[in-house]
Amino acid sequence: MSNRFVSDWAKENKPSASSTIAETLHPVPLKDRITTTVYRLNMVQRKLEDSRMRMDQKYKTLFNKCVKAQEGKDSATAIMYANECGQVRKMLQTLVTSQLAIEQVVLRLETVKDFGDVAAEIIPAAAVVRSVKGRLAGVIPEVSMQLGMIGQTLDSLVLEVGEATGTSWSTMASGEDAEKILMEASTIAEQRVREGFPELPSTSTAEKGVNTP
Repeated sequence: MSNRFVSDWAKENKPSASSTIAETLHPVPLKDRITTTVYRLNMVQRKLEDSRMRMDQKYKTLFNKCVKAQEGKDSATAIMYANECGQVRKMLQTLVTSQLAIEQVVLRLETVKDFGDVAAEIIPAAAVVRSVKGRLAGVIPEVSMQLGMIGQTLDSLVLEVGEATGTSWSTMASGEDAEKILMEASTIAEQRVREGFPELPSTSTAEKGVNTP
C-alpha cells in the first residue's frame, strides 16, 4: 500500500502535495468515513428488519385466510390469497437476502476499520451494495435510495484506493467476491423462508384440516 494511502488512513505522515489536494476535497479521514458508512448500513439493517417483521405478520395473516377459504371450499378466494402469499414470500426472500448481504458488507468494512485492508474489502462491498440497491428498488424504495448514497461513498473510496495503490479499475472491479456473497446470502435466505413460512396446503389437505402457523 502506498505511503500516500497510509498517510490518508492514519493521518500520521506528512502529506504530499497531491494528497493535500485530495484531503481538501475529502477533509474527513478515510477511517472516519468508513466508520460512518458502517453506521449508515446498520441503520439500513434496522429498517430492513422492521419491514421483514411486518411482512412476516402479513404472510401469516394471508396464510390463515387462505386456509380458511380452502376449508370453506371457496376456491376463488383461496387462490387470491395464495397468489398474495406467493408475492409476500418473494419479497421476504429479497429482504432476508438483502439483510444477509449487508451484514457481510458491514463485517468487511469493520475489518477495514480494524486492519486497514482497504482494497480487498471495500471493492466487493461496494458491488454488493449496488446489487442490493437494485433488488430493493421495487420493494422498499426509501432504503434503496439510502443504499444508493452509501454506494456512492464506497465508489469514491474505491477510486481513492485505486489511485493510492496503482490498481486499475478493471482489476479492482472484479465481482467474484461480491457474487459469492450474494449467492450465499440468497441460498441461506431461501432456506430460512422455506423453514419459517410454510407452503400453502392443497385443497384436499385443507378439507381434512391443517394446522396454521
